[in-house]
Amino acid sequence: MKALYKIILFGLALAAASCGKEDAAKDYGFARVYIPQATVTGIDNSYPIPLGPFYQNSKYTCSYSKETGKLDIVVGVIRSGYFAVQQGYSVSLAASASLTAEKVTETGGVALPADVCTIPGTITVPDGESGATVKVSVDLKALSAQRATFYDSGVYKTLVLGLEISNLQGPADYTLADANTSVVILLNLGSEHWDSVPEGKPETEVRTLFPLD
Repeated sequence: MKALYKIILFGLALAAASCGKEDAAKDYGFARVYIPQATVTGIDNSYPIPLGPFYQNSKYTCSYSKETGKLDIVVGVIRSGYFAVQQGYSVSLAASASLTAEKVTETGGVALPADVCTIPGTITVPDGESGATVKVSVDLKALSAQRATFYDSGVYKTLVLGLEISNLQGPADYTLADANTSVVILLNLGSEHWDSVPEGKPETEVRTLFPLD
């Protein structure tokens, strides 16, 4: 009887292991593509730059090079769901005048001048990956020459840039998500966090270009 009991337990263990392996290989969820940076506040699709004292100079948000004078802001896409075989896809990325105008009205800021921005037109995600990022580059040295247009009474106005993704190219069952397919960068040159660079990170020197009088 004991031998039979052991055989039954062994069989059940094998069945459970087999089911576990099969379940792990199954696809689940829906392939919806969205912009993760649109979720950072948990309130709306605003993307504050700098994000805070521990994140503003990390690869997850932005970095500044005093050699080039460029502030590179990370923006990307990600696909929801789990898929045993992850196929590549791409989306178009472009500025949105309507999103920018709406947020300018809401915040009392000004639109980030187009002539200081470089926006990659496409975000490409390779096979085997669920997402990818690109860098939206802002020429802060060029922007500093236009300071008078957004600096008033000792205060920098928020600089606003709305972005949206479109034209998803990929497997037929991949679609754009119902939400978070747009993001609004809110660049705050007066933020105290430009001076709060985490230990071990290079000095941003943003404050040198945009001092607080």
